[in-house]
Amino acid sequence: MRSRRRAFTLIELLVVIAVIALLVGILLPALGQARKAARATACLSNLRQMGTGLVQYNNDHKEAVVPSYNMVGTNGDTPLDGWGPILDRDGYIGAPEQNKKSVFYCPDTYDVAGVATGQTGSDPNNPKGWLDWPFIRTGNSNDPVTIPELGFDKIIRVSYWINADNPIGGVVTFTPDLFYTSSVGYGPVGKGPFMRATRLRAFERPHTLIALADGLYAGRQRDNQIGMTNSRIGYRHPGSGGGNANVAFADGHCAPLGGKSFPRALGGNNNPAEVRAENSNGKPTVYANPERVFDN
Repeated sequence: MRSRRRAFTLIELLVVIAVIALLVGILLPALGQARKAARATACLSNLRQMGTGLVQYNNDHKEAVVPSYNMVGTNGDTPLDGWGPILDRDGYIGAPEQNKKSVFYCPDTYDVAGVATGQTGSDPNNPKGWLDWPFIRTGNSNDPVTIPELGFDKIIRVSYWINADNPIGGVVTFTPDLFYTSSVGYGPVGKGPFMRATRLRAFERPHTLIALADGLYAGRQRDNQIGMTNSRIGYRHPGSGGGNANVAFADGHCAPLGGKSFPRALGGNNNPAEVRAENSNGKPTVYANPERVFDN
């Protein structure tokens, strides 16, 4: 007698499909979180490489810190080279032209020219974007340009922020050695000095001084917590308070900081007592020497 093969019933098929759908529903969010964690880890790896490059630059330049950029005068009407292209040109960290897979580009970067109009404004996506270096200021826009006579023969896409004093676009007084680095060559203001390179001796505690972070451009330290207008810090990674920004410190080590715990600088509508608390007691700080700032 011919044996009769038993087939699945419709109910059994529906049960199997339902189980598979349930498993997919459970696993997809976990896979998504795993991918986000992997990208955050890759970002930290980028920052470690850049932090190492910064330290090597210090060692090779008699403890001078890499400039945020070099400039002439106060208005930025000459091309601004930028710390990323400087590290690339001088052999500390290599990068292909306008490439999204370089060390200078966080894997979670939004494909947005974050300061296309000069500021990030109130759009929360802009600080998560990128800026092309070198560039020249044209009105309120930052237009990428090469500087072949100085060895900058390519445009580098950068999605990290450097903790710098960059008072470009106006004539304002400045305090030397206030932040991690500066816009070397800015000035003079009245009979004052030009900005010069910051040196390591200005750092009170390098292990707490923020050098680089997720974000773009430089400066605006007073506005760098999540949700603030014109913030340049990009909170791209999962974390409390709306997200984390990965940070490299002046001594080269790296760690994430939450959107509400990133230290601000004095200025704007910030409460001085709150700013002091954010930058004191061994916490991460934007100031090269917090005691000098708050005890004066």
